[in-house]
Parts: sequence; structure tokens; C-alpha cells
Amino acid sequence: MVNQNSLFYFFNKGDVKMQRMIRAFEKINTYAGCVSGVCICCAALLIILEILIRSATRYSLYITDEYTGYLMAVSSILGLGFVEMHHAHIRMDLIDLLEKKLPRLCRFIKLCAYLLAIIVAVYIVFVSWKLFWRSYIYQSHSTQISATLLAIPQAFLPLGAILLAVQYIINLYKFASGTSKK
Repeated sequence: MVNQNSLFYFFNKGDVKMQRMIRAFEKINTYAGCVSGVCICCAALLIILEILIRSATRYSLYITDEYTGYLMAVSSILGLGFVEMHHAHIRMDLIDLLEKKLPRLCRFIKLCAYLLAIIVAVYIVFVSWKLFWRSYIYQSHSTQISATLLAIPQAFLPLGAILLAVQYIINLYKFASGTSKK
């Protein structure tokens, strides 16, 4: 059933539990991608509202810059796993061009790239968790007029990094088991 030369030959690619787990994580990444899009829309609406209020009354919301920044950061980090799920991150096509001439080398390079990406994503999880946790413990607040508790927007950093790391693991599994070419 599974190619014996595959890195994950010990996994049965028809394993129902594994496929359910993959679908569940991909559904979570799809929801996170939707939240990412909503954050961008909210940032745009906040900017439009700021423009309208300033034009009509010459007053400001004072929080537009800060909250737009938070929304864009949340959008960026939550969207990473969704983008990786669709193989839409910037990739080098050079390896694909060499696929016919050096298939084993290209496969090895892709496996190494996935492993390196997983390591980087896990590192980002730990660093962002540390940042969030310190902000939470010390009750750090924004220096802006809103004095926002920084742990709130920073909570999305480790969450998004976890979603990215899990998606890299899923994509590595799919590639190594032969169910995906990317």
C-alpha cells in the first residue's frame, strides 16, 4: 500500500485516524485563515472610520494606528498555517526544474527543507510563548493612549506558530508518504 522507500513507510497512508487528524488540523488552519481575513477587513474598516471621523469632526480615535498594527500582526501570524496548507508560501522552483534529472537529490532537499522549516516554526513557538508569558506575568501594557494589555495581541503569536509547525509536519508526512509532490 505505501511505498517501502518512503520515509514514513511505517505509517499506513490509508490509516483512518491519521487522515481524520490531518483533516481536523487543516480545518483549524482554514478557520484561522478566515480569522486572518476578518482581521484585515477590521483593520481596513478602522482606518476608514478614522478618516471619516477626522474629516467630519476633526477629532481622532487615537487608537487606529495601534489597533491596526495589532490586527495586521494577528492576521499575519494566523494566516501562516493556512498559506502553507495551500503551498502558497514563496518557494524555489529550481528544485522542481531539476526533478527529472536528479529526483533523489530533489527529494532529499525537499525533506531537509521541511525539517528545517519545522525547526524554525518550533523555535518561533518557544520564543513567542516566552514573549507572551512575560507580558502576561508582568501585566505589560502598551505605551499608547489605550494602554492595551500586551498579552492579548501577543497570545496569537504562539498560536499561529503552532498552527504553522503542525501544518509543516502534515505537509512533511504527505510528501514523505507520497500523497503529495510538494
